[in-house]
Formats: sequence, C-alpha cells, structure tokens
Amino acid sequence: MVRQRKKKEKRLTLLLHPLRREIYRLVCETPGLYFFELSNTLTAPHGTVNWHLRKLEEASLINTIKFGGKRVYYSKALRSEEVEKAFVVLKHATARKIFAYIMNNDGCHQTLIARALGVHHDTVRHHVERMKTADLISIFKDGRKTCYSLDNVGLKLQEESINTISNSYVTALMDILEDNCLHPEIEEVTKESLTIRIECPGKEDATFTISLSQWEFDEVLDESWNGDIADSKKVVVEET
Repeated sequence: MVRQRKKKEKRLTLLLHPLRREIYRLVCETPGLYFFELSNTLTAPHGTVNWHLRKLEEASLINTIKFGGKRVYYSKALRSEEVEKAFVVLKHATARKIFAYIMNNDGCHQTLIARALGVHHDTVRHHVERMKTADLISIFKDGRKTCYSLDNVGLKLQEESINTISNSYVTALMDILEDNCLHPEIEEVTKESLTIRIECPGKEDATFTISLSQWEFDEVLDESWNGDIADSKKVVVEET
C-alpha cells in the first residue's frame, strides 16, 4: 500500500515539476535540439537535465536519436525521427539558405546555387550531401551538371504538413496527463500554439504553452537574389 502511494505521488510530478515542464516545452518548441544546447539554455547541471529527460522518455512524451554525432531530443507526438533529422541539418544558416534556394528553384544545379548565394562549390556540396542523408533533397545528373530537387521530407516542409498541432497529439498528451493522475484542461489550441492548465488536488495549478510558430516557412520576395530568378517568389527559413 505504501509503495503504491509513493508511486502515485511520484507520477503526480510528471509535468508539475517546473524544470521538467520547461524541458518538455523547449523540446517541443525547438526542432533539432541537442542535449548540451538544452542544458546550457536551462543553466542546470547536466545530470539533472538528463534525469528529467529520462522521466519524460519513460512517460512517452519525448524520444531521442543520435544524429550527426550529437544526441537530439524531440516530441514523439509532434515530430517524427525523419523530420527531426531534417531540422538538425537545417540548424546551420548556410544550409537553410541553400535549402530555401532549392525549394524555389527545382532542378537547380550546384554552380547556380554557389553563384547566387556567394558561397564556394565545396560548401554547397557539403550541405546538400547532409540534406540528402535526411531525405530533404535528391541529387541527380543533367549532363555534366549536378542538380537538386526536393525529396520526401523536403516536400513535407514545403507543404507545411508538420506545422500543425493535430487532434491526435492533443489527445495523446491529455491521455498521458490523465493516466498520471493529473487533471489537465485545454485553455487554447491553435495552429501556432497549445496551452494547457494542469490541476492537481493539493497542489497549485500549472500552466504551460507550447509555441510552434517558428517552424513556419515564410514566403517573401527577396530581391537580393539576382539573375533569372530575381522576380520569383522566395521561401525564407525562419531562425529557430
């Protein structure tokens, strides 16, 4: 009986603990988040952050992968492993510029990208090879030219199919909270954010908001890109 009571009390702290709730919020809001980035943002000891991450994993709220030599954490219900790898690749500013250029210029070749963005051919080659490993782009030959098009994950980003809070995610999160003896209520859910209030007997209510607006790709006219494409519509990847 005592063991069951202690187990129940332990489960009550799942997202009521302020540091753990903040960790979960950051993981949801920050695609491609490395462990040390998370720990440094929180200015908390690595061991403490790692312990809370394990608890969130055990509750099936987050998942982790090792990609590009780093440990990355992400929300299981919000993003898939393939999408998370894509965001890891796109954390680099030059990679985002190259990807945005390919988005707007399907079938473009390496020389055109290098000239338009003012970067070296080897730089383009390095980033597109990483994008290929994440299924962001496909590489093909057109004569002697190496050309690029969007691949499966790149098309998902272009269509913004990963940029909404689905009903299945809300349901899954609410179920997890309820299973842990919490009493959650949805205060607001939109395409950009989700706000939940957690009520638990004998404890102060906790409210947290997950913002997803920084995942978006804004379409703007960028006249600084010269050449034949100067009058076309551009897609600029927002900083995360």
